[in-house]
Amino acid sequence: MDSTFTLLDLGWQAYFQQQLSLDDLESNRIARICTKTGSHYELVTESGFFTLEDHSDMPNMAVGDWIVADTDNNFLRLLESSSTFENIASNIDTVFLICALNQDFNLALIKRYLELTHDAQADAVVILTKADTCDDVMEKRAQVEKLDPLLIVETVNALDSESLTCLSPFLKKGKTIALLGAVGSGKSALINTLMKTSDSTKSPVNIGTSGSLKIMPSGAILLDTDSMRELQLSEFDGTTIANFADIIALEKHCRFSDCRHEGEPGCAIKAAVKANQIDEQRVTDFLLLRNEDGDDDQVTKSKPQEKFYRSAQSDIRARKHSSAE
Repeated sequence: MDSTFTLLDLGWQAYFQQQLSLDDLESNRIARICTKTGSHYELVTESGFFTLEDHSDMPNMAVGDWIVADTDNNFLRLLESSSTFENIASNIDTVFLICALNQDFNLALIKRYLELTHDAQADAVVILTKADTCDDVMEKRAQVEKLDPLLIVETVNALDSESLTCLSPFLKKGKTIALLGAVGSGKSALINTLMKTSDSTKSPVNIGTSGSLKIMPSGAILLDTDSMRELQLSEFDGTTIANFADIIALEKHCRFSDCRHEGEPGCAIKAAVKANQIDEQRVTDFLLLRNEDGDDDQVTKSKPQEKFYRSAQSDIRARKHSSAE
């Protein structure tokens, strides 16, 4: 594992430098969390890697956080973050909000991503993918731009490197980026194209064992964790789950247990839409919000999804119990 990183390589900025004391500069070490596994953190410094065990007297920390440690790699203090997705990731400069220009185009979902990103105090750039297959690109782009007059919106073909040159200003050395986007939005295609380079000396480099932080060929840092991918699932509260409880209940009656509700035979949800028992837009919103990453062909439930289902089923049972009384 390559351990020859400078602080700039790792995303160090003047904002963090201003928080250091003279002792920090002369005697201590600056480290960034690159992996969080259970009760252990993996950190990287200019001198290499070390691990910390989480203790009750330590603050809550996430991948991307910067800390000060002594020369024996003991935790001293956490530096204030420039942006925070609480308990998920820290110090992301720009979040690419990905949405496809096809039947999955969803203005409400983009707005929700914007709210999450603004709450975290990170910059947002909306990237509308599959522009090469869309007949009304400018119309859809205009709809997104109306959400915020200062919002940067780019339309791209994620498979074409030339099309992605518009993203270069956000991919400078030492800048940390992350992606948010629903299933099929083109996140993987975008990253794969950005990671390609004809220069072997600039191939992507993992920082740490998990690959949660990765230095891109441009020098920017991609922050990609399971928690970040599942961010919108963890944002569900009881009210949101209650709103979709009827749809979740219908899933149990689909012919196939792995039904994606996209036209499979015996789909109870599609049948309910056809019979005007539920609104098709609600189903679309439910599917987009439930699935954060769709790179795999198999339908699997992550831990946040399992929690989502358990909470929804509890809500359904509570409703039935209340009705019976």
